[in-house]
Amino acid sequence: MNFKFRLVNTAIMSTLLSFLMTMFITFINLGLSDDFFINFLNAWKVALPTAFVAVLIIGQPVQKLTKRILESQ
Repeated sequence: MNFKFRLVNTAIMSTLLSFLMTMFITFINLGLSDDFFINFLNAWKVALPTAFVAVLIIGQPVQKLTKRILESQ
């Protein structure tokens, strides 16, 4: 897997997951209040870069671990 693929994959995965999780947690905490989308966007602007770095760091080790687990069966 080349670095360009890894960066694009990481960007897509972190964007989608941080969007969904941030929206869900904001909804759980606040419900559909008048300022829901402002609070969601404020949380997401912190979550997105955090998720990107996390996926970039742990993505490959998780793939290796998954491969090892599945090969041992």
